[in-house]
Amino acid sequence: MEINFHREIEILKEKISSAKTIILASHMNPDGDNLGSKLAMYKLLLNLGKKVYVVENDEVPTAEEFLPNVDKLVDSEKLENSIADLFICLDCGDLERIGRAVKVFKNAAFTVNIDHHASNTNFADLNIVDDKAPAVCELLYILIKEMGFSIDRDIATCLYTGLSTDTGSFKYDSIRPLTFEVAKKLLEEGIDKNEIVVNLYQRRSREKTDLLLTALKSLKYFNGHKIAVVTINNDDTKKTKARKSDADGIVEFIRDIDGVELAIFIKEKEDSYRISTRSKSYLDVSKLVKTFGGGGHIRAAGATLYKDYYENIDLAIKAVVDAAIKEF
Repeated sequence: MEINFHREIEILKEKISSAKTIILASHMNPDGDNLGSKLAMYKLLLNLGKKVYVVENDEVPTAEEFLPNVDKLVDSEKLENSIADLFICLDCGDLERIGRAVKVFKNAAFTVNIDHHASNTNFADLNIVDDKAPAVCELLYILIKEMGFSIDRDIATCLYTGLSTDTGSFKYDSIRPLTFEVAKKLLEEGIDKNEIVVNLYQRRSREKTDLLLTALKSLKYFNGHKIAVVTINNDDTKKTKARKSDADGIVEFIRDIDGVELAIFIKEKEDSYRISTRSKSYLDVSKLVKTFGGGGHIRAAGATLYKDYYENIDLAIKAVVDAAIKEF
């Protein structure tokens, strides 16, 4: 398992070894790779005898509540007076995406950015970005092994979770032979694969199901049924009593419709519309969302459209669909 970050790995190991207090964070709206990478690194650093804090300012999705040490997550407000020796940001393309945790980031003596987004802005003192990695958890596994640190069952559970979720349960074309090598090594650590699968893919709540059914009522097709759009407004979320994370998976469900190349999910927020896009075979959605200041990967990307410019959801739909048709 080779990786072309030898100098960066040496620096990372030295910084970890010399640091006493370390803070970990990731992007807003957590997902499997976000939480998996943070909590894997958290347990690794605990094993090394470090004082570690792992930041989470948002609600943890139900699917990831089983992860080891998820109860150790702290709000960044509790750490704003802290001056950490080391701040490690995982799975985050730019500094803005860590939200309120940016205050803690700027107070740190040294910062590290470990990521896999091609749009990463290299915002830290040390940047380890592999845009060929399908998940940060895959990259993190390699970094841990290259630094000579041990992986226990808890770390492996977290890494496998992130690897599974960010590859669509090993379905996306972002996976590479190395991905299966890493998965094999993690399974050999004795993780409970059934527990992971059940929690990630077989625990859809009634509220999440109701939100999905509500979204499906808004389904519209464009461009010869190659584009499918679904929306959720604030009232939909309230009526279904859905959690913030219950919208996860809707855009993938729409993408899986036969004949659809591009799925677009638009979720209303208080001051904006959150756009999630997924493509199936050939469309580069990272180029599409770049039009709106967004970013991500070739097959999965997102952006935010603010209500100052888009007064209603119909205008947001039109803007995104028009831009998408040009990409076709």
